[in-house]
Amino acid sequence: MPASGHDVTQSDIAAAAGVSRSLVSLALSGSPKVAEDTRAHITQVAAALGYRINTAASALARQRSSTIGLVLPNLRNAFFEQVSRSLDDAAAAQGLTVFVTVGAQDQERLHRAINSLLGVRVLGLILVSPWLTDQELVALGDEAPTCLIGRRTPGGKVDAVHIDEQLAAEQIVSHLDAQGVDSLGYVAPRIGDDASRVARERALARAAHKVGLTLTTEEASTDDAGAAIRRLLSVGTPQMGLIAHNDMLAIDAVAVLRELGSGGAGRTPLVSYDNTYLARRAEFALTSLDQPDPHMAHEAVRLLVERSAALARTPDNPPAPREVCTEGHLVIRASSTV
Repeated sequence: MPASGHDVTQSDIAAAAGVSRSLVSLALSGSPKVAEDTRAHITQVAAALGYRINTAASALARQRSSTIGLVLPNLRNAFFEQVSRSLDDAAAAQGLTVFVTVGAQDQERLHRAINSLLGVRVLGLILVSPWLTDQELVALGDEAPTCLIGRRTPGGKVDAVHIDEQLAAEQIVSHLDAQGVDSLGYVAPRIGDDASRVARERALARAAHKVGLTLTTEEASTDDAGAAIRRLLSVGTPQMGLIAHNDMLAIDAVAVLRELGSGGAGRTPLVSYDNTYLARRAEFALTSLDQPDPHMAHEAVRLLVERSAALARTPDNPPAPREVCTEGHLVIRASSTV
């Protein structure tokens, strides 16, 4: 047994009890979501290991830290790099540094990345489009100040910053409708690749229905969206407009449209999200929904710092979750115009 209960971590308890760390956090915080027999088992294991919670000391240690832990889904999407750079700028303005880890889509690797950050007592965590359940995110918020970018708050002690997906969808659909399309195709990432997929698809479907257009979704593989785009074009109408979930998928669409000879003169209008440097390149000239990442980064850092300070003052009275919803705007380029 460790000499001090404070040396025992929730990961140690999880390993000994044969459960997930998130479940341990929920059980020890008294969450009603945990069955009583499971809570009793976890509590017994924690007691046997000598685990003792010192909420005030933990909160103070985190508040004194000058490092923010950032978890990105992957490094393929240029938007994630753009957000990371903006977060680094926002943190530096407050004398803080950002430590970046990549969680990937593998849940075990994602949890290891988060555990590594919690192990060094970062001031708090910022997760960009994390594919974790609401329950897991709430449990994470019990362990450290947490803010999400690109996803709504699940409640608990977790803050969030995201764009207004419905407003963004309406801008995109209205623009394509004005180009004379009679149906829409949405090229989407796999469900586990981007947490914004579900909200974005629903918003696009509502916006399409409002103007009398149908929306067909095809899921792209991790490495190439070409097959999904070809499927959309094969089942769609001759005047279909394409919507890509992000600029990376849109570039695959550009290649397919050029190959099929349907990308010239706006014959198949194409719009994407994120407005990264790729969208601005002349060879792509993508019409893309700009997400104000500098503002989103500033707000995420602000929320994290304020929550950390509040927990240091009154660790037993955490503030309610806060959510910042920002507006994106559509930047029109040659990919969508006749």
